[in-house]
Amino acid sequence: MNLHLRNSLAAALVAAGALAGVLAAGAAHAQTADAPVTIDVASATSPRVLGDVKAPIVLEEYASFTCPHCAHFEEAFLPQLKADFIDTGQVQLVFHDFPLDQLAFAAEMAARCLPPDRYTAAKGLIFKTQAQWEHADDPLKALQQTLRLGGMSDATFTACLSNKPLQDFITQSRLDASEKLGVDGTPTFFIKKGDAMVEKIDNLREYSQLSEALVKAGAKAPANPAPAPAANGAPADQAATPASTTPASTTPASTPATGAPAAPAAATGPSTGLIAGGIVAALVVLGGIFMLTRRKK
Repeated sequence: MNLHLRNSLAAALVAAGALAGVLAAGAAHAQTADAPVTIDVASATSPRVLGDVKAPIVLEEYASFTCPHCAHFEEAFLPQLKADFIDTGQVQLVFHDFPLDQLAFAAEMAARCLPPDRYTAAKGLIFKTQAQWEHADDPLKALQQTLRLGGMSDATFTACLSNKPLQDFITQSRLDASEKLGVDGTPTFFIKKGDAMVEKIDNLREYSQLSEALVKAGAKAPANPAPAPAANGAPADQAATPASTTPASTTPASTPATGAPAAPAAATGPSTGLIAGGIVAALVVLGGIFMLTRRKK
């Protein structure tokens, strides 16, 4: 590892620690009026697997909750993938957090604080409503309201975003994916059979790419192949985008130049006050993590 990269990683971890400290301070202030919420870190950091954990083929997905192509995979390809390979016990899908920005980081922390058996539904809900909460005037408040539909209380939401072990887990997972596996955009997929790597897919455009790669790994070809998707495998509003992988350096259009989400409007309740007083300020620090850990081509 060269000196520049080593210093960048060290600085990223220092920034992560600073973020956790500010979040913890904000959460402690907000919870004075409510009973403290304890986050089960072991549960929150456990693998997020869809399908039989004994399935012989492992499909690992690295995704960001603010990536439009990841949302498109979730809505357009995942149902067919489940029917063809996951529900038949041939493939297990393992989800890995690879947040592209501070909003994605917050969403991924919050989703992991739900019980594992409710994670898949919450993930689907977050992706389905991505455009609504990400581009809201107050995106963190909108995300919080979205997760209420997934059964998350406001107290759990605020406690989750201040949990340092969980924040460190996601930070380290992203660093490992970037530096050890070469992940530099989302979604990125790795197909494995036992300990053997079969294929890496980082430019998924059609479901057939994934289906054929899984058959190559030993899965049975589906009896009724899925119809061909849109030409570039992207949502309609992304049709002009040539690639189907969002680069790690991408920043949402609604995000200011600092890399932090816009500050919320005046507080309307305890959880919004937390966001305004603690989380938003801390997320500015998190912007440094992603700037410092961008892979050099």
